[in-house]
Amino acid sequence: MEQRFIANKNYILRKIAGKYVLVSVGEAIADFRGVVTLNDSAKILWSTLQEGAAKEDLVAALKEAFFVTEEQAKEDVERSLEILLERGMILND
Repeated sequence: MEQRFIANKNYILRKIAGKYVLVSVGEAIADFRGVVTLNDSAKILWSTLQEGAAKEDLVAALKEAFFVTEEQAKEDVERSLEILLERGMILND
């Protein structure tokens, strides 16, 4: 079975001053190390991760939204997942 990822419910997406940011809520407030600003591709990934997604789902979402190559989408997904996992903002489903 393929590995799936899901957004940690202790982080929510907000639009502040025209930028999308992840804000910690609940238990994450004590551990949070600053505001995370999301670019357009990261916002698409975060939205896709709300219900849980496999890497292919995330790659497809980026390709559909931005008409990028499969290779570029995979690189962006890998880099984003690494950062989000390291910060505890997403979980393995």
